[in-house]
Amino acid sequence: MTSLAYRSIFVISAKVKLFTCWLVFALLCLDSAEACGCQQPASGDSTTQNILATINEQAITSDQVARDLQRTLGDRQLSPIEKKKAIELTTKKLVDQHITLDFLTKRGLAANSSEVDLQIENLKSELQTIDLSFAEYLDETFQTNEDLRFQTKWQISWKRYLKNKLSDEFLQSYFEKNKRRFDGTEIKTAHLLIKIPANGSPTQEQRINRQLLEIRKQILSRTLSWQEAVKDHSEAPTRLSGGSLGWISLQGPMPPSFTAAAFQLSKNEVSLPVKTKFGIHLIRCESVRDSALGWKDVRAKLEKQASRDLWQAIVKQHKTAGAK
Repeated sequence: MTSLAYRSIFVISAKVKLFTCWLVFALLCLDSAEACGCQQPASGDSTTQNILATINEQAITSDQVARDLQRTLGDRQLSPIEKKKAIELTTKKLVDQHITLDFLTKRGLAANSSEVDLQIENLKSELQTIDLSFAEYLDETFQTNEDLRFQTKWQISWKRYLKNKLSDEFLQSYFEKNKRRFDGTEIKTAHLLIKIPANGSPTQEQRINRQLLEIRKQILSRTLSWQEAVKDHSEAPTRLSGGSLGWISLQGPMPPSFTAAAFQLSKNEVSLPVKTKFGIHLIRCESVRDSALGWKDVRAKLEKQASRDLWQAIVKQHKTAGAK
C-alpha cells in the first residue's frame, strides 16, 4: 500500500474515532450548559461575542465549537435547526469535559503535562511513518495544537478513571441495582389511555392528569377495578381487553417515557400518569418475565452505561459543589 493511501487511512481513522466520541458525548448531553455552572456572556459585549461559555475561567469559543463540529461531522450539511442543536451539544460536551477534568485534577487523577507530551510525541512518530507532518495532521483533522492537547488530556484522564472505577465488584453491584435495564427482563403491561385533544392546552392536560389521578386512587382503594376503569374511561383500542399491551422490553415497542415508567413497576402496581405522543396513560404491570442473564453476560453494555452515569454524576456533583 502506498504512503498516500496510509496517510488517507490514518486521517480517516482519526476522524472516525472523533466522530464516534462526539456521538457518545451527544447522548450524554442531557442538561443545558448553563445548568452545569458555566456563565453565558452578555450578547451585547463585543469583547465576548466569540465566547459561548466560561467554566473555571476557561473560555469556550465559537471557533473551538466550529472546529469540533467540522472534524466530527465533516462535509455533512445541516439544516438550521440541526446546526443549532449540534452547536448546543458540542458546547455542552466541551463544558462537561472541562468540568470533569477540573474534578479529576483537584483529586490528583488527571493526566499531567508529561503524559500528554508523551502521547503527542508517539502520534508524531506514527505520522512520520506515513510521511505526514504534525502541522498537516492538525490541518487535516481541523485542530489546533491546544485542541489536541486538551482532548489528549481528557482521553487519558477519563480512560484511567474508568479503568480504576469499573471493577468487577462495581459492575456486579451496578447490575444488581439496575437489572431490568440490562438483563433482558420483559414486562407484561396494560394501560388506560386518555387522549390529549389536538392543540390541547396545558389546562386540558392538567385536567386529564387530575382525572387519571382520581381513577388511580379509586383503583388503589379497590372501589374500582382495573378492568372497569379501563372499560369506562380508556380511549385506546385495547379498552375492551383490559388495556392489555402484551410483553414489552426496554428496547420497545412502546415510547421511551412509557417504557421507563413501566419498568419501575412491580406486579399489579399502577403508575402515576405518563405522557406520550398518544396521550396520557395509567400503566399496570401484569407480570414480570425475568431473564437468566448475569452481569458478565452483559458486561460491555454495563460498562458503556455505567460510564455515562458516572460522567453525569461527576458533572452534577461538581456543579452542585460549586467546583470545589
